[in-house]
Amino acid sequence: MQRNNLAGFVSAERRIHAHTSASNALADDTLAVVLAGGKGTRLDPLTRDICKPALPFGAGYRSIDFSLSNCVNSGIRRVGVATQHKPEALLDHLERIWGDIGTNPQHFVAPWRSETRAPGIGYRGTADAVYRNLMYIEELDRRLVLILAGDHVYQMDYRPMLDQHCESGAAVTVACVEVPTEDAQQFGVLTVDDHGRIDRFVEKPRTRAETPGGDRGRVLASMGIYVFDTDLLSRVLRLDALSATSNHDFGGDVLPRLIREADAFAWPFRTADGDEPAYWRDIGTVDVYWRAHMELLGPTPSVRLDDLAWSMPAGRAPRLIAAAADAKQVAGDVLLSGTCTVRGKVRRSVVSGGAEVRRGAEVVESVILPGAVIGAGCRLRGVVVDSGCYVPEGTVIDRSSGGAVPFERLKPTVVARDLAPVPDLVCGLA
Repeated sequence: MQRNNLAGFVSAERRIHAHTSASNALADDTLAVVLAGGKGTRLDPLTRDICKPALPFGAGYRSIDFSLSNCVNSGIRRVGVATQHKPEALLDHLERIWGDIGTNPQHFVAPWRSETRAPGIGYRGTADAVYRNLMYIEELDRRLVLILAGDHVYQMDYRPMLDQHCESGAAVTVACVEVPTEDAQQFGVLTVDDHGRIDRFVEKPRTRAETPGGDRGRVLASMGIYVFDTDLLSRVLRLDALSATSNHDFGGDVLPRLIREADAFAWPFRTADGDEPAYWRDIGTVDVYWRAHMELLGPTPSVRLDDLAWSMPAGRAPRLIAAAADAKQVAGDVLLSGTCTVRGKVRRSVVSGGAEVRRGAEVVESVILPGAVIGAGCRLRGVVVDSGCYVPEGTVIDRSSGGAVPFERLKPTVVARDLAPVPDLVCGLA
């Protein structure tokens, strides 16, 4: 029986997870590999000079910080980060922010650079990025390997997934989350039987007809998070590397083969009570990137960046100022870095470190990235201002057309240093 809703499976199998000594020991016997080489072409121009995992997020972080923080909070102490596309900013961030963990003898976060692992050719796909580092993986001699993406926003304890993987005897366990069917073409989509075994998987289906479970309003999407036994992963990747027809990709090649030939299980990412899908965003487009920032605001933010029970990199937490603050310059749920300067008015927006909003400027429902300067008298709404960008004084960019376009339908735009004026902007000089 095919199911695209895991409610039955969850109610039968899921329980509130107690972090037993066995669970913690299993996490300590796990190596995490973060795939952090993504170009992020759909985020252009934000990713012209940096890779997608290095993209600033949440006024004080970069997108890779979520996966790395999840590892630390889950008790996973060994992490390899596979880098490729324009890695300089990411490598600098790993050294500066995660270096203290790297020097702790109980932890390390090690960059695995494609220039040294695959000189001249680079990683050919996500599976190849792991295959090229098998020597290091096998030297670490961990029971499990947890494969993660470096550009997703979520908070997840990986220990229940690791436990299920071992209890089920799965060849691979795939984390999944429910998404609207109209978004299915952006993900690997799967269906499961009553026991959570994956019985069908299609990577980025092109039509509703080829989408597993596509006759329903929501489908199960792979989160790009996989658990393997190390020995099995080594065998599977060596076989894949020998294939002349493979693109050496987990979603396109490795998973479909394992689902056909072995037992592959799903792990449903849901809220603690199991009633609802948990929050997860693949910030792969400008629209999703902007909306994920907007979801940090309000009385019930999607992710609590200041949650003391789920630590993010020390000293980076921005301030969330609620509407009740009723400040003259800042009002209406604003997330501010401790190193930004606001002299104008900011509402329902995120302002990053080193950014400046000058006198007389008004910023609404916008994201201001590090070092950007909003000139005096500017009015911005529905805008992402790229790092280091100067918006000339008096500039007006209003993606809501003066409020005529509701927030739910608003399409943000990016202002970057080298961009010519975009014709469909509602903009001008005051």
